[in-house]
Amino acid sequence: MNTTRNIGVCVIVMNPSGKVLLGKRKNGYGAGYYGMPGGHVELGEPLHAAALRELQEETAVVATQLEFLGVVRENQRNIDFIHFIYVLRNSSSTPQLAEPDKCEGWEWKNLDKAENILPGHQRAFELLRRSGEAPAVIDVPKEIA
Repeated sequence: MNTTRNIGVCVIVMNPSGKVLLGKRKNGYGAGYYGMPGGHVELGEPLHAAALRELQEETAVVATQLEFLGVVRENQRNIDFIHFIYVLRNSSSTPQLAEPDKCEGWEWKNLDKAENILPGHQRAFELLRRSGEAPAVIDVPKEIA
């Protein structure tokens, strides 16, 4: 039985300097692009729990509380993928490369200078820039090559 759906979570991790945590993806959708920690929500799993789990599985960062920002809908290989976006602000944790088969490494990047970011994740940063407004839904019109 398939236990995953086209629903995922992403966590924008920010350090006290305002930089965001990005990893260069490999061996999957968006290989070669930078993205934030996240992944599929398991069948029946609460969204918040999935975000905490994915964050820890990919970076070894343990968080207890995340802020919900909104939803991004992205076309990925002829499917609509729904990302529920969370943020962890002022993280002083040191991320570890916990899944080296999926990511080349984690880097703290200045969001205004970061390049080659997955389209859906780039849209998630738009939600971050609008923090304080009501949670929003953003559509990403086309997939990456």
